[in-house]
Amino acid sequence: MPVVVLIASTLIFWLIYWFVRMDGLDHVREHFRQRKDAARRIKARETERTAPLSATEDPREAAIVLMLLITRGGDPTPAQIAAIQDKMRTVFSFDHDVNDRLTHARFTAGRAQDFAEAAILFAPLFNKQLTADERRELVNMVEEIARIDDGPSAIQIEAIDVLKRKVGLVQPTESAQRGR
Repeated sequence: MPVVVLIASTLIFWLIYWFVRMDGLDHVREHFRQRKDAARRIKARETERTAPLSATEDPREAAIVLMLLITRGGDPTPAQIAAIQDKMRTVFSFDHDVNDRLTHARFTAGRAQDFAEAAILFAPLFNKQLTADERRELVNMVEEIARIDDGPSAIQIEAIDVLKRKVGLVQPTESAQRGR
């Protein structure tokens, strides 16, 4: 027993000595500072990645991004591009700058991880600036693009359900019951 007490007291003594004389406390502080800096860098990278999505202020541009992202894997086919361009001309009245706006929307869509992330980021914009009928029309346009080339897949249907919930067209309990 005395040997155990001697070993424990020696360890405690050297631990205290390390903290006081050898800047042990500074080592601990440095470790926590590095962890905090790493978390800050991760958050900054995420903010930088999603900045184009967050900066979108026009619901029409956000709708174009969603139509691009609903395509399988975010890589639209020529038929889907043609349908999106048609929507841009007929619904959004973008007659003269369709290619410029589509290029900008493709860049913005490339910053999103997936459709659901973009839908979540755009939902406040849609809810604030669009009426319920306009939000329904938005969902219909997205569904129409998903139907091109073999109809909507299960993943696309699930993504559209996320959009419907976020823009207030379906209550969360309704979509859960439909999935059963």
